[in-house]
Amino acid sequence: MTEPRTIIDVLCRRARATPERTHARYLFPDGPPALQTYADLERRTRQYAARLAAAGTLPGQVVLIILRHHPDMLPAFYGAMWLGAIPAFLPFPTGKLHAEKYREDLRALALRTRPHAVIAYAELARELVGLLAGAAELAPRLIVMEEVDADAPPAGEPHAAGPEDVALIQYSSGSTGLQKGAELSHRAILAECAGVGGFFEMDARDVFVTWVPLYHDWGLVCAAIHPLVLGAEFVLISPVHWVARPAIALEAITRFRATVYWQPNFAFNFMTKRVREEELAGIDLSSLRLCGNGAEPCLHDSHEMFAARFAGAGFRREALGIVYGMAEVVNSVIGAGHREPIQVDCIDRLALQERHEAAPVPPEHPRALRLLGVGRGFAGTAFKIVDDSRQELPERRVGEIAIRSACLFHGYHNNPEATAERVADGWYFSGDLGYRAGGILYVTGRKSDLIIIGGDNIYPQDVEYLAAEHPAVVAGRVAAIGVADEETGTQKLIVIAESKSEDPAVHADIVRFVRRQVFQRLNARCERVFVAPHKWLYKTSSGKIARIPNLRRLHEIEPRKRSAGTDHE
Repeated sequence: MTEPRTIIDVLCRRARATPERTHARYLFPDGPPALQTYADLERRTRQYAARLAAAGTLPGQVVLIILRHHPDMLPAFYGAMWLGAIPAFLPFPTGKLHAEKYREDLRALALRTRPHAVIAYAELARELVGLLAGAAELAPRLIVMEEVDADAPPAGEPHAAGPEDVALIQYSSGSTGLQKGAELSHRAILAECAGVGGFFEMDARDVFVTWVPLYHDWGLVCAAIHPLVLGAEFVLISPVHWVARPAIALEAITRFRATVYWQPNFAFNFMTKRVREEELAGIDLSSLRLCGNGAEPCLHDSHEMFAARFAGAGFRREALGIVYGMAEVVNSVIGAGHREPIQVDCIDRLALQERHEAAPVPPEHPRALRLLGVGRGFAGTAFKIVDDSRQELPERRVGEIAIRSACLFHGYHNNPEATAERVADGWYFSGDLGYRAGGILYVTGRKSDLIIIGGDNIYPQDVEYLAAEHPAVVAGRVAAIGVADEETGTQKLIVIAESKSEDPAVHADIVRFVRRQVFQRLNARCERVFVAPHKWLYKTSSGKIARIPNLRRLHEIEPRKRSAGTDHE
């Protein structure tokens, strides 16, 4: 039997070979799981394809998918792919996304993308009619999920796509500007699945669980497309449901004997603190052979507290894993764990800041910084560390991470300038900072976020973690931003920390705490510290703090904070 050349080839093969096998289970807080077999997936996919075809959608045209947690998410997505059109998931509006900014970003993205059609749920569809009017030469066709009847006639045979054809567009979270859409080919996606699957020895017996949404490349590729390629089963939890009650993930792992569970680093801390002791009754995590971390910096302390907290529920430390990548290489192309234990590197924090070197120190050293190695390249992937001239650096020198991979994207959709900035001679220059030690990659931060004060590198994540140690600061709701200072010729550090408290005395204590901790532990001075009300900070669709958009909003809280006296010692 020939190897499948496209994702739709895989889908058709699964539906023919194992039509009654469970493909997916969608969990809901107020009802039973919605079970979807491979036969169900193909039938519903063909119904969406027929609906799009009736709307005039042609191969190569873009279809945007904006759906809440629902079993139709993937059929709508694959339905566009069935026709040879190019689907792209976008986030649906939630409480964590600022409503006006969401509308502005969606309209700007539509103007660049020029979608032929948009598939949305009824409540959102009514709003989109006006929002997207004139967003293309012809207003995009709007297909309402609830109107795609369960008895609708299906489409015929799929479009004869090739492996190099664009399968989908994966949009970034847009933390520093307009979202860029990475065009990913069928070949690149299947190569990524082979790389991750081979490294972690995944097969059809695995059961995947995640709450990471499908509009995130990690949720779409690692939690949904990987199982399809393997012929395995996956369980998807609504991210909104998970945030409200994170123990639902542990219950799903226990109930379905999951072997693979994906979540970003913040979730390790969140679950450790938010899952109540009584919620662990009956929880059994012994089936997990991979608890994968990724999508943001992976922290040593997060792994340690998670492993200790859930050891009594059968969680094994050896199950911890790390993956590293980005949408431009499909998702994950470097990893650690499983057969290759995660390496911990203790380095001198001061040497990292001042000399951009990862100088080893003993764990008990007062300036010791523990970094987790994100691993080695999977099959078909290599990486190197380069300076600002893109010349390769030696071991333990910090520079930009460049990746060459069989999973490399075709470019950014309708954005050749951005593509040319990132890709040269087959290498993708990631914008991430890191170093190599013993063949292992260590990630230290994001180049565009790096704050440089008097020649010293200050990583915003370090500042944000220190600020969050204050009990009145909301964890995960801090922004550290570098602002150019023409008078001194360097940058100055601005910190915005959210608090649920409205007490001016508490705010003043937060300011003093942040300034003191940053000075004592990072040898840096905070020019200004702002205390913002809870949920003031903009976050991206993937849950990251959008630093630059928040910097532009400082005028909203600056006068109030000055009058309250919370920005001085």
